[in-house]
Amino acid sequence: MTTASHIEALLKERIGLDASTVGTGMIERAVRERLATSAAPDHHAYWNLLHSHPDELQALIEAVVVPETWFFRHREALMALGRFAAMRVFGDARGHAGEGPLRILSVPCSTGEEPYSIVMALLDAGVPEQRFQVDAIDISARALERARLGHYGSNSFRGGQLDFRDRHFTAAPGGYALKPNVLAKVRLLRGNLLDPALMAAEAPYHFVFCRNLLIYFDPPTQQRSLRALERLSRPDATLFVGPAEASLLTRHGFVSAGVPLAFAFTRRGPREAGAPHAPHATHTPPARHAPHAAWAAAPTPRRPHAPPPAQPPRRAPAAPRPAASAPPQPHAPAADAGADALARISRLADRGDLAAAVSACLAHLDAQPPSAAGYCLLGVLHDATSRPAEAREAYRRALYLDPAHQESLYHMAAILEADGDSAAAARLRQRAQRNQPSRHD
Repeated sequence: MTTASHIEALLKERIGLDASTVGTGMIERAVRERLATSAAPDHHAYWNLLHSHPDELQALIEAVVVPETWFFRHREALMALGRFAAMRVFGDARGHAGEGPLRILSVPCSTGEEPYSIVMALLDAGVPEQRFQVDAIDISARALERARLGHYGSNSFRGGQLDFRDRHFTAAPGGYALKPNVLAKVRLLRGNLLDPALMAAEAPYHFVFCRNLLIYFDPPTQQRSLRALERLSRPDATLFVGPAEASLLTRHGFVSAGVPLAFAFTRRGPREAGAPHAPHATHTPPARHAPHAAWAAAPTPRRPHAPPPAQPPRRAPAAPRPAASAPPQPHAPAADAGADALARISRLADRGDLAAAVSACLAHLDAQPPSAAGYCLLGVLHDATSRPAEAREAYRRALYLDPAHQESLYHMAAILEADGDSAAAARLRQRAQRNQPSRHD
């Protein structure tokens, strides 16, 4: 076994890194960097240095762990968090009372973009500052120090939706500085997810973000990490992972929260895990599964649809019937078939096949009577490709069909917030929080 192989094995033991996931070349470059810095004459001398100076092992870890992150990365997950958290804090229309301060964990947190994005998403969702706290953990002391500064350059702001920057940052030399109220909501801690003592004295978390970490582990280390995440989270917690890690959680018995492109999971199904944070708890009867509540995306061109009617549809000629006759009831099998179709479309989106999901959703809306659930899902899919005009129109149609459709209210509120109309966004969120379950879907 070569010295390079020994170093790879040491990194796997200490931080779980599987060299095959990043390539041996990346580790070798980090070793060469540390060889030059430490003035070790060769790999053998450097191996001895790693064992005699613990600080050098940490320096090697810092060189290997190169952060690649930005604010509101995978925006859909953060928007879903905001809605789930609001439901937990304020309660819901089914009579579930609001909860005390929410605990949210971000691990690994890198240079802070993710935990600070969590804070901004919660504030934008109307969750009061005193009702939540975010803990952020990373193995890199260097990354944590950058996070504590709260000062970020242009590389931390990507994509076209940067409205949050105007609300939560101030201009500073070389970039932007986070406002103090956002900085104050994150507790930055150094730690290792594979350490059995990590946060052992802390209460479990309502929401856990562990995104794009498990993909760097081999299967046994992934299982250890999932056990650690279960230990750190409440039984009814929601766990957010990266897109490439969704199938891993499914294989290990986690259940999708049913939010397209949020890659959110629970340890039990929504009914068992507690309704306040279930993505469609206030609208979908237990026998139906219509996962259509998140901010998401898809690049397929949108086919035009006829606008919703400006006036009530014409009545068919009345047939003689007793005056006390009840109005016709919806055909339950047809309603269930529509919900099943939306569930299939959502599963396409969850697998990342966004083009097929958009096409299927448009075809469904062409073939079936218009529904708020269908248009809301279409809005979700357009939202994920940063097509706000199409998304806005889809949510508008959903709210035309059902003015109390909670998911659409939250989505439209997010769009208005991005447009700078905070007052209108707040009114829509208040409507969503007080609405009774809709009977239109």
